[in-house]
Amino acid sequence: MRKQRLYIAYAAAVISAATLVSSCSKILDLEPHNSTFTSAYFSTETDAKTSLAGAYAILRNIMIRDNSWHKYGDIVSGELSIDGGRDNGNYNISNGEFVGLNVGSGNWNWQQYYQLLQQLNLIINKVPGIDDSKFTDINNKRHVIGEAYFLRAFTYFYMSRIWGDVPLKLQPDLDVSTAKNIPRSPADSVWKQCLADLEVAKQNLDFGYEDESERAVRANKGAAFALQAHILAWKGDYAGCEVAANEVITNGGYTLIDSANYMKVFIGKTQEGIFEININDGQSEGISLATNGGAGVTLMMPFIDGKGYIEWPVNENYLSIYQDKDKDIRFKDFFYGLGGNQGQIIKFANIAYADGSAKKDPRMTNNLTIFRLADMLLLRAEALSKLGKDGDALPLLNRVRKRAGLDDYVGTGDGLAATILEERLRELFYEGHAYYDLVRNKKLTSYNEHFPGDQFENGGWLWPIDPTMFKDDFTLTQTPYWRGKL
Repeated sequence: MRKQRLYIAYAAAVISAATLVSSCSKILDLEPHNSTFTSAYFSTETDAKTSLAGAYAILRNIMIRDNSWHKYGDIVSGELSIDGGRDNGNYNISNGEFVGLNVGSGNWNWQQYYQLLQQLNLIINKVPGIDDSKFTDINNKRHVIGEAYFLRAFTYFYMSRIWGDVPLKLQPDLDVSTAKNIPRSPADSVWKQCLADLEVAKQNLDFGYEDESERAVRANKGAAFALQAHILAWKGDYAGCEVAANEVITNGGYTLIDSANYMKVFIGKTQEGIFEININDGQSEGISLATNGGAGVTLMMPFIDGKGYIEWPVNENYLSIYQDKDKDIRFKDFFYGLGGNQGQIIKFANIAYADGSAKKDPRMTNNLTIFRLADMLLLRAEALSKLGKDGDALPLLNRVRKRAGLDDYVGTGDGLAATILEERLRELFYEGHAYYDLVRNKKLTSYNEHFPGDQFENGGWLWPIDPTMFKDDFTLTQTPYWRGKL
């Protein structure tokens, strides 16, 4: 069979096959389940839980592989001054050069996302049919279903901000011989589906955590509202964004960590975290820093033993956004060794060594932060500012500024809007948000002077798709700006 269908990877939709474990085990401790496509393998609570564990595992691999979360969300924002001699491909990407000899086609290929979506569609299709009596608690069934809908919405939204229009696949391929290619769906349709999925997710999820070890690393109702707020902001529906963000702030049970313990936020599982990707070196999940593709590109000595160079230094011109460096605790906590183009980003510098005292195999063990309370406070402030409700926006902005050690801001109008944007850039530096915040506010070329203005204005902030995917799929079309350019 010659077709390279978009979903041909259905058999690889899981990380590995595993022996089933007790249904009382925690999701995060379960080995990913090798989900085959008959109801026989979706008949117990363990099947449901291990399938969900598989989905989280695939998502983790996607987000950390070749630094994709930071590549798409930070590299192109202007935050970094990448050393082209050590990482020429990402140096080019930072300048808006999404194509070229040094930019790998893996950046354009979305096949791995559809492996994840196949897994999620299987859960959504099969788990509701498992008899309730097979679950020790019916809430366990509800939560698996809710998390699957959340993860599908997150995956499609994440893809749409990278590529715009993407194929919208909502059913699993149970038989590869009948799998069909489908064209790219308009981004508006994708967002509509994401919001519909989140409604189902919210119905099945709860605020809070019965098990504190699962804080932030498993999606709950707070994560669903946070994602909804981001989707609505991206759509320009700031009234809806404000309501969703307020739901997180008011009912989620989250708190800002005090300034003395601030850096614990980036290790993970704090009261501020809403959704994070679990990274546990004890479970061999730590992000390897030993290769050029590892997350150690922002770090060297004294944080990584024996490493005397840095591939992704801080762009120190960009750091002018920290206007009161003497007061702002983030400037001290986020950066090290500024000067001479060797500044390190040390937000994520919780290092363990897989080889012990030899210290030749460093691993980053911080969780990957996706959503946290400070993000929601500032997103709601942005929404209120856009709605002309400056008086309501100011207290939210100033909650974040106070934790950072800054004085209250008292301005209104355009000055307030600009300050909220820069507060997001300061607070969420290197957290995968900057590029999208700048695109959403049409300010990208103001902060990344190397990104061509005509490219931005003509939709070239979206990525091309891999031409090899066209080979046996005649339904696909190239992202408009990139047609004829690769």
